[in-house]
Amino acid sequence: MDELYKNRLQPTIASMEGSQILRIVAQVRELESEGISICNLTIGDFQPSQFSIPEGFSDQVLASYQRKETNYPPSSGVQPLREAIAEMYRNDLGIECDASWVCIASGARPPIYAAWRMFVAPNEQSVSFLPAWNIGYYAHLNQSDHRFLPTTAESNFHPTVDQVEAILGQTQLLILNTPLNPTGTMIGKDVLTGICEAIVRENAHRKGRPVMLMYDHVYWMLTHGENVHYTPSQLVPEVAPYVVYIDAFSKNFTGTGLRVGWAVLPPLLQPKMATLLAHMGAWASQPEQHATAWMLRNTELRKSYNQQLCQGVKERLDALYQCVCALQAKGYPIYAIPPQGAIYLSVCFDLIGKGFSSNEEIRSWILQEAQVAIVPFQAFDMPENSGWFRLSVGTVSVAELQEAMHRIEKVLQHRSL
Repeated sequence: MDELYKNRLQPTIASMEGSQILRIVAQVRELESEGISICNLTIGDFQPSQFSIPEGFSDQVLASYQRKETNYPPSSGVQPLREAIAEMYRNDLGIECDASWVCIASGARPPIYAAWRMFVAPNEQSVSFLPAWNIGYYAHLNQSDHRFLPTTAESNFHPTVDQVEAILGQTQLLILNTPLNPTGTMIGKDVLTGICEAIVRENAHRKGRPVMLMYDHVYWMLTHGENVHYTPSQLVPEVAPYVVYIDAFSKNFTGTGLRVGWAVLPPLLQPKMATLLAHMGAWASQPEQHATAWMLRNTELRKSYNQQLCQGVKERLDALYQCVCALQAKGYPIYAIPPQGAIYLSVCFDLIGKGFSSNEEIRSWILQEAQVAIVPFQAFDMPENSGWFRLSVGTVSVAELQEAMHRIEKVLQHRSL
């Protein structure tokens, strides 16, 4: 940045960085503008031609416009949506709450930022686990003393109970995400139970402000196979006063551009979040809020849609995983974790020290030679060059995935000759 402009900014903003994922997406678009066809497995989005929003949703939005529901919504969100979310959380997730627990916002990002502002003062400790989506940016903006703790593929890229217990004493905010972006893996029931019990024990003897748990489960409806999504309050009811749930319409109903998200948190804390979101102007529009309330309360339609969405996503993840396993069986240096949740597959290109010195070199090689765009775990704050990448399947067909993996096989084969 030009020094004249940089010096006008306060240091936190001057040193703020843009998304690595969006930089890769920009590179993909540049190649596409040159007439090069790219299989884009980078962005965590859904292509409407592959996955459309629920039938009838747009009609509900239009009906809301026709009812002239176009003024400012209440700062906490429209009451029918808050009630619908609370009802769904009680019935589907075993969380005892009502509408007084719910804050509506323009997607999941504002409640994440708001939770950080509410519970972590500058230089106080927040903790997350590597790899994780966007946590580094939020930690930087809030100037918290953030600790990134490493995980491994053996633990599904989730923390262990011992890791959490070791850092709770000085922590104000603990962040968990499951199904996990970027890995598509899910935290185990016993591990989540142990973490929640540790939080309850810590807060029982803490004299200052309690440690809070931000539980980001925006992909909770997208679980695959025998995998089950659990919530802290369901497993350890005593932890409920210390949990902020982050959720959204965007991923579970493929409406990423509709910008309807929410937080569910104890009612004594909810007014402060509502006020903070109001000061940010982070409202979701009234028509989308009313349509979302209709969708959530139409239980039969919602569950039918979810079943079809999970089936479509799993077909793509399974096809991708099977291609990776076939390449591994042929002796190529590639392997993956079986699909568990969300729209992501974690794939390791075991090429570090075998002609490549960094994930970025592998990424660029696959993009240029195979015309496949993937995201290295460095985009999720994991510093080491491990060979791990996120592959996202929401914008492509099964046939496109298979063709992309065929091209990857060709470049792997050529390199091994």
